[in-house]
Amino acid sequence: QRQLFITLATSTIISKMIEILDDLYLTQSHLKDQGLEIAINKFIAVLKAEGLEEIPADSQEFDPNLMECLEVQKGNQNQVLEVKKKGYKLNGQVIRPAQVVVGKQSN
Repeated sequence: QRQLFITLATSTIISKMIEILDDLYLTQSHLKDQGLEIAINKFIAVLKAEGLEEIPADSQEFDPNLMECLEVQKGNQNQVLEVKKKGYKLNGQVIRPAQVVVGKQSN
């Protein structure tokens, strides 16, 4: 029971940290600051050490177990065309699916 509580608390904290990471990525996309990039990489290293892993999505085949389709556009059938928000697993469990744009061939 104690371990379950610790796991739940860790998941909650990591989920909140992912939101901060999203903000850092957004800031970096506008500033292109080397110091900020170093800080982001250190932050990611800490999260990885706690069991966080990014879900690979860009140009991958859409997987509804790991991804959430936000939009469908003309493109290769079921291929992820764009990642709107990165997805993550914590110790092998999806805590946030990747939010993606998926391709569909036009007929």
